[in-house]
Amino acid sequence: MTPSDGAAGPAAHRSRIPLICPRCGREQRVVPGGPGRAVKVVHAGTGREACEPGDLARAPDDGGPDDGTV
Repeated sequence: MTPSDGAAGPAAHRSRIPLICPRCGREQRVVPGGPGRAVKVVHAGTGREACEPGDLARAPDDGGPDDGTV
């Protein structure tokens, strides 16, 4: 499908679906790539790909075997 067939409207009319970091839970955004550059996903607050160390300390439990679930 192409934008000219009406399936995907202009970016201003699309619903914004937030990207949430699976490691720290903070909002992320996509930085478009270009010729010779890959698309990146960065944290919205810092503009960095890496999580802040303090955010990782507050991250929710990942549901590993130590939490009592089966």
